[in-house]
Amino acid sequence: MVVLKFHFAPEEFVVEEIMPDGTVLEVDKPFKQKDEPGKFARFVLQKRQWNTLQALIALARELRTSRKRFNFAGTKDRSSISTQLCSVFGMMPAEVTQVHVKDLKILGAWNAADKVKLGDLAGNRFTITLTPENCGKTISAEEIGEKAKALGSRVPNFFGAQRFGSLRKNTHLVGKLVIQGKLRDAVMNYLTFVEEGEEEDALAARKKLAEEKDFSKALSYFPLYLKYERTLIAHLNAYPHDYAGALRKLPRALQLMFVHAYQSMLFNNLLEQRAAEESVFEAEKGEWWCKADKNGFPKTGEAEEITSKKKAGEVTALAGKGKAFVLGHIVGYETAPSEAEEKLLKKEGIKPGDFKLAAMPELSSRGSLRPLFAPLVGFEVLEKEPVKMRFSLPAGAYATVALKKLLE
Repeated sequence: MVVLKFHFAPEEFVVEEIMPDGTVLEVDKPFKQKDEPGKFARFVLQKRQWNTLQALIALARELRTSRKRFNFAGTKDRSSISTQLCSVFGMMPAEVTQVHVKDLKILGAWNAADKVKLGDLAGNRFTITLTPENCGKTISAEEIGEKAKALGSRVPNFFGAQRFGSLRKNTHLVGKLVIQGKLRDAVMNYLTFVEEGEEEDALAARKKLAEEKDFSKALSYFPLYLKYERTLIAHLNAYPHDYAGALRKLPRALQLMFVHAYQSMLFNNLLEQRAAEESVFEAEKGEWWCKADKNGFPKTGEAEEITSKKKAGEVTALAGKGKAFVLGHIVGYETAPSEAEEKLLKKEGIKPGDFKLAAMPELSSRGSLRPLFAPLVGFEVLEKEPVKMRFSLPAGAYATVALKKLLE
């Protein structure tokens, strides 16, 4: 079996954001929008080999303003050429368009009454070039076209590796411990979990702390580049046993990633089970569903519960035509789990109520719904050699997950 590992050059992986009205923010294409009264400048940002946060930090530096004044609709990975909608408070559009930062372009800017909010997008359009070097496999245009057809232009909507955010593969383990209220264990897992492939000095430091559990000594031997680990250790050296305080020293995004990674692991496990049973696209009584919007993407915000077997059959039929989506839970404290979800939670020793965290209430999660499958909207092969293809995915779906399904 071929193990697929992707190594795309930026030009081989192009991501263009799709606005809620279906407009694609195309690469290298100027974008115009009418000005409206307001204190925000909205703009379309094009990036080459920048991730979203790093790009906005660079723009903030050039504009001599705070990064906190910037907002964006969705995050984009570094190894790509990408476009996305952003906003900044207290700046004029002309100021934004005159910024010069290597490998960043402003395709258009205009005055707006409101900031861009996370989630203010319908999805993303991907244009991907496949070579044996970037995907580890040779495939013809005919083969990939046939595969897309066989899949019905839809793929199981697994969370991709990016959601778990760590090369050490323990982010979800830390998250589970946080959810269980075992904050000491969560901190120690973060500090001492070892994964082969890390630098030798990092591995040695983690193993030594696991054995000695002496935070004052650990500051003398933990590598300086392990900044987050040293931050936790310094706090616990000054305030022994304040594990919640130590975790709060980490960036807010990383704290949330612990919880989100565990939720994502639960979702992936349930989806993997359904995929094995070939029931990903089949609705059942007690589950939730939603219709497709004009872009062919799920209208998750208008979800309805399936209250009868008859309705389940109707939803399954609509899903087969690309007009509906079956939804699964991102488990949180307001989740009423399905039978399969209940079984997994029991095995994990977790209850929905555990996601309401007494020790760290700011990390509590109500839960949400996520489509069990994602549509490959507008799939087409643009060039045959090397194979260049294009498709769109709804917000929250991962192109790497779709690629693995297309190439397996």
